[in-house]
Amino acid sequence: MFYRIMVVVARWLIFPFLRLFNRVRITGTENIPKQGALVLAANHLSLWDPIYLFCCVDRKLNFMAKAELFKIPVIGWVIEHVHGFPVHRNTIDRTALKKSSEVLEKGETLVLFPEGTRSRTGELLPFYDGAVLFAQRSSAPVIPAAILNTQKSFPAGFRQTIHIRFGQPIDFSEYQERKINSALLHEMTDQLRNRIQQLQEENLNS
Repeated sequence: MFYRIMVVVARWLIFPFLRLFNRVRITGTENIPKQGALVLAANHLSLWDPIYLFCCVDRKLNFMAKAELFKIPVIGWVIEHVHGFPVHRNTIDRTALKKSSEVLEKGETLVLFPEGTRSRTGELLPFYDGAVLFAQRSSAPVIPAAILNTQKSFPAGFRQTIHIRFGQPIDFSEYQERKINSALLHEMTDQLRNRIQQLQEENLNS
């Protein structure tokens, strides 16, 4: 119930408010499947990123968020009740891995920021292999998303162009029967990172 309420609040109050103070462009939503397990992988610039995705993706989203956020009063409670779950960075968090697998087994959307932290410069940081690992294990397609300028979103800036572009699904099914190892995961991750970088360049040139 709380999630549904927050969807209404986000799309009818928060998103119009953001559009009032920013130039918001959303492209490529037609590439997002309407149903079935899905990994949504995006670059990460700002704390606004999950909110923008929440507002413009017409699916139930499950976010993996750093564990420290859940210790913040009110904010942690809200994240938990909009289907966010904690991950402890710089370690193998088996609880987060299990939760991610459960999300995909239920045919829902798992949102990941493969960089693992926000980029302070806007340039893509190195990617962790988690997004492609879940895709390889579950056969779920990966939707790459490029986010531009959310670090300049109001109140940090005024009338900035915020652009979120969703690419076509990346099908990693060809890797399904291959033995999983670090080299294979790095190959898949490079493919994902290159695709998001291409989408970033399309954002800049549009």
